[in-house]
Amino acid sequence: SRRTLEKEETMTTGRGSTMAAEMSRPKEFPGQIRVTNENLWNSLFGGEEEEGQASPQSRSQRQVRGGYLKKKHAKEAQEKIVEEGMIRTKRFMQHKENADRQMNENSRKVKEKVAEIARKKEDNYRSLRKDLLQGNDLASDVGRYLVNHHTAQRAKVKKQYDTWNEEIYGTIATKIHTELDSRSYKHMHQEKLKHYDKFLAVTNAKGSVFRDIIIESEYDPLIPNRNSVKVQTEVLKDPIKRSVQRTLEEKGLSKDVIRPRETLNVLEWATGKIEATPHGFFAKMMSENRKPANATKSKTMESRVANCLDQYNIARGRAELDKEFPQGKKTKHTQKKEKLVLS
Repeated sequence: SRRTLEKEETMTTGRGSTMAAEMSRPKEFPGQIRVTNENLWNSLFGGEEEEGQASPQSRSQRQVRGGYLKKKHAKEAQEKIVEEGMIRTKRFMQHKENADRQMNENSRKVKEKVAEIARKKEDNYRSLRKDLLQGNDLASDVGRYLVNHHTAQRAKVKKQYDTWNEEIYGTIATKIHTELDSRSYKHMHQEKLKHYDKFLAVTNAKGSVFRDIIIESEYDPLIPNRNSVKVQTEVLKDPIKRSVQRTLEEKGLSKDVIRPRETLNVLEWATGKIEATPHGFFAKMMSENRKPANATKSKTMESRVANCLDQYNIARGRAELDKEFPQGKKTKHTQKKEKLVLS
């Protein structure tokens, strides 16, 4: 039919056009790729085609791979540079944080060290101040003690002086004044003139008088001294000699006389005299009580040591050794006989 014929012609025409289009395309060789979108190709591999280069349809797989790898390597290099920059930035930040942390730690340690030094200085100052205050207190105490001691010493000396002035000097002075009051001044003056006349007479007669050569029959210059004022007093308790007088009182001495140790007179040491002294009687008594030399001695008091000890000639030998270290007793072993009882 007509419609069937038209349909077959249309199909033949379409096939012919398709075949013509296919024949018009460049022949593809193995190892090549087909580019269907040139815009994407240019955006991917960039730039316009250089002169003398083949079209994208005619590029080989090796060229496409090489360009892709170059771009990939460039991109990776760029990414690596960016990554290294980020790593350097991160390391820098870490280093900065560590530096800041170390700086803060050092600052804290420095502050603590300064505070410790200040505290030690304060403690040292307080210790020195305490020692100084203690020294001041000690100096005050010593000064107060010295003042009290000086005051007590002056009071003691004043009391001793008052006691001595009242009991010693006052007693002696009172008796001397009494003795002087009992004598006449005119009589004393006449005696003094008389002795002075004697001195002038002797001096005019001899020309000179010496104190170390006295001839009493001619002139005695010591007569005025013998007739001077003298008073007798009882035993006085001198406060200056209190310790000496107390020692003498404890020894039973009533006077200030130091008695020597009692010893036997040398004239009584001779035979015939010393036997009549207490020493002789005591020696006679001890000789009578002494035992004779041949009296029996007690065994407990008997000495077993040799009569003569010589450090160079000593007894030697087995016998002497046995005496010093005797042998032990011999032991005897006895065997007990067992009786067998037959049942």
